[in-house]
Amino acid sequence: MLDAVVAEYGIDSSFWEIPSCFYQRNDDIEEAFCVPYTFIRTESVIEVSYTLRYPEYKESEDRWTIRQSGIYHRFDIATSKSLFVLFNPTPRSRAHDEVERFLRGSPSLTKREPFWLHRILFSIYTPAWRGYIGSLERRFLPIANTAFATFIEEPLRLNYDNLSTLSNLEIRFLQVPAMITSTTEVIDELCTLFEAISRPDFESQDLQNHRRKCLVSSRTATHLKERVQTIARLLADTLLLRDQIVAREQNKNIFQLNKSAVFITTLTLLYLPASFLGTFFGMNFFAMDQTNNRIVGTPMVWIYVVASAGLTAFTFLFYYWLLHRDGFVFRKLVPKVPEWNIQNLRRQWTSRMKGDVELQGFQM
Repeated sequence: MLDAVVAEYGIDSSFWEIPSCFYQRNDDIEEAFCVPYTFIRTESVIEVSYTLRYPEYKESEDRWTIRQSGIYHRFDIATSKSLFVLFNPTPRSRAHDEVERFLRGSPSLTKREPFWLHRILFSIYTPAWRGYIGSLERRFLPIANTAFATFIEEPLRLNYDNLSTLSNLEIRFLQVPAMITSTTEVIDELCTLFEAISRPDFESQDLQNHRRKCLVSSRTATHLKERVQTIARLLADTLLLRDQIVAREQNKNIFQLNKSAVFITTLTLLYLPASFLGTFFGMNFFAMDQTNNRIVGTPMVWIYVVASAGLTAFTFLFYYWLLHRDGFVFRKLVPKVPEWNIQNLRRQWTSRMKGDVELQGFQM
């Protein structure tokens, strides 16, 4: 169908750049790209084309999404006839419905106002930036207020999940000025075109009002982006300080445990000789000769000496062997997990990560 339209009206090849932006997307590629304002004039025929990005609220899913529309306008100054091609992200978009109402209600205005479609497009979609930025700000303010009212010594009400949310908001606010800049550039070019072909002033005034709204939205997004960066740094520093405090408390506990271990070791060394002597002379290897008032020892005492020396040597040798082969020993002690379970967990983790990373992209 597009080939037939292009061939019938002799449309310039730059027209194909607009439909190239509409395709099924799985990732947010070209998330801030807009086809720039393209102007071609051949004698009395003017061709204008561009794409426009804007936010749109989806009531069914209760969320905002970034969408785009494209427009091609061929205007013959001599005959005041126009050819419009409007590319919408959905079959029944707001611009499509508004165009139908305009054509049914006042078709005669199309001759007096040949650039009416541009006006409708900007009047519908540029005011949506305020609602989109406001929705992002409502997500940001609770985190900002909590971050300023946080005490280091008390349990924190914020965590690293909130820091991730701030990073996401910073990216969203960063996209807004880039997309709005493309819109303001298109408005400036259209106003220049109106002046060149001596069109009525009210068209330029209407577009200039939309341009001012876009500039306000861009400044607001830039301001909020800087605030998000400030709060993100504050939260990161707070979490770092909190981790340091926790580490300091743990070091204190470890220090107390070490002091206790030193005290117990000292007591052990103090009582070990006496315990050894009491145990050694309490064995049946020795007896008291009541007649001669002396201690009588058995000649089998060598069994104790040999057994003690052998057990001590075995203990030290086993400890030396463990020091050089601890990795091998502990790997043998760890239970083996079947390979298919590991692969299954890896697949589940990969699919979950893909689901988290996949943003709510542009639906064309």
